[in-house]
Order: sequence, then C-alpha cells, then structure tokens
Amino acid sequence: MKQPFSKFFATAMVLALMVSVFAACSAKSADTGGQSSTGASGTNAPSEKKLKIGMVPKFTGVDYFIAVENGAKKAAADLGVQLDWQGDPSGQESAAKQQAYIQTFIDKGYDAILVSALDEKSYADTLKQARSKGIKVVTWDADVQQDARDYFINQVENSGIGSTLMSNMGKELADKGGKVVIVSSDPNASNQNAWIKAIQDDYNAKKSSDYSKITFFDKIIYAGNNQADADKAVAALLTQNPDITGIFALSTMAVPAAGKALTDLKKPAGSVAIQGLGVPITAKDNMQSGLMKSVVLWQPYDLGYLAVEFASKLKKGEIKKGDTSFKSSLSGKTQLKDVKYADAHKILPDGQVILGMPIVYTIDTLDGFKGYPDADSGLK
Repeated sequence: MKQPFSKFFATAMVLALMVSVFAACSAKSADTGGQSSTGASGTNAPSEKKLKIGMVPKFTGVDYFIAVENGAKKAAADLGVQLDWQGDPSGQESAAKQQAYIQTFIDKGYDAILVSALDEKSYADTLKQARSKGIKVVTWDADVQQDARDYFINQVENSGIGSTLMSNMGKELADKGGKVVIVSSDPNASNQNAWIKAIQDDYNAKKSSDYSKITFFDKIIYAGNNQADADKAVAALLTQNPDITGIFALSTMAVPAAGKALTDLKKPAGSVAIQGLGVPITAKDNMQSGLMKSVVLWQPYDLGYLAVEFASKLKKGEIKKGDTSFKSSLSGKTQLKDVKYADAHKILPDGQVILGMPIVYTIDTLDGFKGYPDADSGLK
C-alpha cells in the first residue's frame, strides 16, 4: 500500500502546482490587459530605438551657426533623439574634415546625417555611400549635388533672396545710381552662388527700367570665412575703388566688414549703400550709425530645428516621396514679431524644403532674432 499512496501523493502535488501556475498566469494577464510581458505594457517591453542624428555645420563658433546649433538641440530634446554636432572653428574648416565627420557617422551606424556643405562635390560619393546603407542624408543651409542627398532644407527660395536684396538696393540708389559690387565668402559656397545668380537675374530683368542707373563691378569679391580676412578684403576693395556706391554683403563676415571699412575710411552715412545677408546683431552698430537701414536673413535657429525634425520624421517613414508640403512644429508659428510661418513648408520637385520667406530686420526688430547671443534670445 505504501507505493500506490506515494504515487497518488506525487500526482496530487503536480496537479496542485499546475493549478497555481495557471492562476498566476491568469492574474498576470488580467493585470496587463491581455498582453504578454514582452508587449508594450509589460515590464520587459523593449523601448523604441532612439534615433541618432549627426549634424555637420560649415564651421563653428560664429553667431549664425551658434543659433542653428541651439535650434537643432532644442528639436532633439523635444523629439527625444540623439544629436551629435561636429565641426571645426571658422578658419580651420575644410571639406576633407567634413568628409571625415560624415564617414564617422556612417561607420557608427547613425540614422541620419545633416550637413551644411562647404562645396557641392567633394564628398558626394561618401554621402551616396551613406544613402546606400539606409542612412538619410539631409543638407541644410548649403546644398550638395542633388543625387548625393535625400532632401535639402533651404532657408528661403533663392529667387526671394535675390529680388529682396536687389529691390532694396534699387530703392537706396534710385536717385544717384552708381556702381555696386557683390562680396561673397568662397567661390565654392553653393548657397551664396545661388543668391548671386538670383541677384543678377533680377537685375538683368529690370536693368533698363528700375535699375537703369546701376552698374556692376566687373568681378565678385571673395572675402573668406573668417572676420580678419573679410575686413582686409573689403577695406582693400573700397580703398582701390572709391567710386563704388553699393555693396551686396552675402555672408555674416561681409556685413560687419563693410561697416568697418566705411567707418575706417570716414565715408559718411548714405554714401555707400549696404545690402547685407547676415546676423542682425552684428549689423546693429551699422544700423544705429545710419550706415545700414536693414539686413536680410531668416531665423537660423528655426533652420536648425526644422532640419532635425524633418530628418527624424523622414527616417520614421512619415514623409513620402512625392509629398509637396511638410507640416512641422514651426508651421503657423511666429517667424519674427507678428510675421508667422505658413501652415506648411513647401517641398519643391528637386527635394528642397523651404523654411520660409526672407526677413528684413531693422533696428526695431533685430531683438527678435532667435538663439543668439543666448540660447533663449528672441524666444521670450
């Protein structure tokens, strides 16, 4: 009788254990709404993979790119993505260094690479390699050749920049006319080359009417990407060509360089018209002294924000090929003072995504510039 009793006891114990396990599983299922422990509500549920974005500016340490960086970092914080900003100080930058940063992002398996290109072609093959690995390539501020990237976040449509600058110059020189000159930074700067063409196109379309009293200096002046070089180049230009009556200053270095040269040469306010593309804070002294009436730009802070948000949503599949518009967190929000962004950003057939319209900053509105000198400047 001893053996049958032992078997009976063992069987009973197994049955009891099975019942308790079943009950525990049923309770667990009720607590988790019917999902297993590996689902979204379970304690062992895998979290969504955090996107890694690498961002390469033309150079660092200057007002414009500081504002872009602050906007990009704000977008990364809002979206919960990892953002790594890699670049070299103004004067130490090169396309080869940009290529090295891009290659590092590729090797580390980043999800998207955002670059403001020093030139269009130098590392196109490297960007194509990134795309072949499924990495999204988005340029911003300055583009590369079209087949090397997915999209280009353009601050404004180039024709808008050209017509705004040329129109303002025409108004300032309406009575006296004269010779005007374009000062750019580098012959390989794709964004500035596009603006130069837009200025020239607007001039050629109206040179027998609105701009009949204006002629152009016979060459474009390339003043470099650091302030000391720009100061020397513009000073030499105006010293050697005292008949110049207007300057198109197309970089953040060229704007203060033009003001400094006119001041040093004791040129009276109004004798030389300056139409500049630059950070308004750097033009404040020139506006207060009367050397400049305004400066044209956009919000670099918002450019950085849009680039990161667009790349993030592109990687997640929320942007489809053929889309003609993109609604961002900036859409419908303040651009400057009472001016707001459109309800959506235009996407052009060639992959350009347009931030917004150009902004004409005056002495009364320059405090609305976002992200410089402090991260929260212009945001309060």
